[in-house]
Amino acid sequence: MENQKNANPNQTEWFTAFDRVLIISLPSRTDRRNETIQEFARHGWRIPDSRVRFFDAVSPQETAGFPSIGARGCFLSHLNILREACQGGASSVLILEDDVAFTRDMDSLARLAVDSLQAQEWDMAYFGHDYGDQPGPLHWIPIQNPRQQTHCYAVNGRTLPALVEFLEQILQRPPGHPDGGPMHVDGALGTFIKRHPEVRALHCSRNLAYQRPSRTDIHQASALDRHAWFAPVKQLYRAAKGLYWRWIR
Repeated sequence: MENQKNANPNQTEWFTAFDRVLIISLPSRTDRRNETIQEFARHGWRIPDSRVRFFDAVSPQETAGFPSIGARGCFLSHLNILREACQGGASSVLILEDDVAFTRDMDSLARLAVDSLQAQEWDMAYFGHDYGDQPGPLHWIPIQNPRQQTHCYAVNGRTLPALVEFLEQILQRPPGHPDGGPMHVDGALGTFIKRHPEVRALHCSRNLAYQRPSRTDIHQASALDRHAWFAPVKQLYRAAKGLYWRWIR
């Protein structure tokens, strides 16, 4: 009860707008989980709680045509969440990745964002993106040219069946297939949006969530990450970069 009393009310208001709120995270990456918990705490939000929890990411053993093992694991993790939400009859699902970070005024903008979103027809909504901030009051903008961001987005329940079917078809095709073979999940979602003009995909006029500097599990590790003796240098660099991004975003 004490945790509920002290929690930021915007957490309840934002997250209860969605049936499910899941953060994709490899159990082995305790560093990223801890950083995510700290990031939420920075805004007065507690995880896990009754509305928000970590989702154990898939760890495949082979690429199976994907650009990397990590890319396949990320794709399967998103697909599993979407599939379970679809099978469970969820009216909506909010998906985050464990390197997510929020803009400084996210605690005050979260409610505005979901109110504005729910006041209109929507199928997919990107709270985090790289389109750049637009002037004026917070609003939602139709996506014309999909971009590569999946660290904080929502899917309406009515769109889940078609999206899950599309992603499952990708798994059945060979790499380079003209209809879409194994690819990064952000590319797959973008392809879905482009090929389904009836899907109303939106991005927020403010980029409310960005990605923290963190060692990747999807792409090839940098030279500094491949050599253990450089780890302290890389950690300091990422910490400094993270602090700078908090200051300017």
